[in-house]
Amino acid sequence: MRAINAVLAAILLCLAPLQAASAQGEPSRRQEFARKMSMSNLFEMKAAALARQRAKGRAVLDFAERMLTDHTRAGKELAEAAEKDGVELSESPDKAGEEKLAALGALSGAAFDPAYLSSQVTAHEDALELLRNYAGEGEAGALKAFAEATYPTVRTHLIQVQSMTSQ
Repeated sequence: MRAINAVLAAILLCLAPLQAASAQGEPSRRQEFARKMSMSNLFEMKAAALARQRAKGRAVLDFAERMLTDHTRAGKELAEAAEKDGVELSESPDKAGEEKLAALGALSGAAFDPAYLSSQVTAHEDALELLRNYAGEGEAGALKAFAEATYPTVRTHLIQVQSMTSQ
């Protein structure tokens, strides 16, 4: 019995720093994933809305429409998963995303399309990594299921935009 108590005491000592970190407001991995994923999704939607207004090429316009459709659906699914897992989403892109949107917003004509596509390659690479990591190592729950289910769609988007930039 003493051995069991000693082991339990050792475990509690190891967990104490983790509990203190949570009590001090450090976000959980689940919360961090939800925040980053929502910022990524919002960036995609805002960039696609810009592309809808400024893009010149038919393929770019079609891609932007697909992004609006797919990311609107993904945003709803993410919100439902976050609610089930008890975490909050971000309501805007991060500072880097806002800066990229401002840079895209300053472009027009022939300069817009390649800049938009380039931003999409980077955004989808980042989102794919985030989804892959959480699907593989995240806490079980609705957000992990979301990451697993969304990964193939984001991978398809990445392949599509990469093929558009290599033409």
